[in-house]
Amino acid sequence: MKKIVLLFLTLVCLISCQNSQNQTFVGTDISSVPIDTTFRLKDFNGRIRTLEDFKGKVVVIFFGFTHCPDICPTTLTDLKKTMALLKDKASDVQVIFITLDPTRDTEDVLKKFIPTFNSSFLGLTGSESDINKVISQFKIFYQKVNDGSKSGYTIDHSAGLYVLDKKGSIKLHTSHGQKPEDLASDLAKLI
Repeated sequence: MKKIVLLFLTLVCLISCQNSQNQTFVGTDISSVPIDTTFRLKDFNGRIRTLEDFKGKVVVIFFGFTHCPDICPTTLTDLKKTMALLKDKASDVQVIFITLDPTRDTEDVLKKFIPTFNSSFLGLTGSESDINKVISQFKIFYQKVNDGSKSGYTIDHSAGLYVLDKKGSIKLHTSHGQKPEDLASDLAKLI
């Protein structure tokens, strides 16, 4: 009888462990996609940052530019709402904005822009070659487009979010416009 009970408990544990690993997400699970997530970029305080700096936190990476008229501020506002929904769990999440426009998005510009959404959000920049390397690794589409404005151009770009787990491994991709409630739910499962 003891063997049967022990076998039953072992089976329950195995099923439970398997189910916890096969969580369902609203975002797309891309953990099997080979993406080099390493980077070495400068934050808006002049400090060199790598992914290693955020081990133990769920990391949300968003590529954009501060002169963006719609997608970037909307996404950052949605991320602000997501963090509010996470409440005290928000401290286990690091949102990173990587500029696609290092010429205009200097450290000072990022320092004034990014924290207006949330003081914990971090803006990263670097040389054009540094940024291009990371863009290539994450397979981001972007293209400068002459728009006749005073600044001379805007940037068309991919608008999704990349979510890395606490070990720094790529886990999810979420499309532009995902509801903050859904993103908060996905992030809470990874915390």
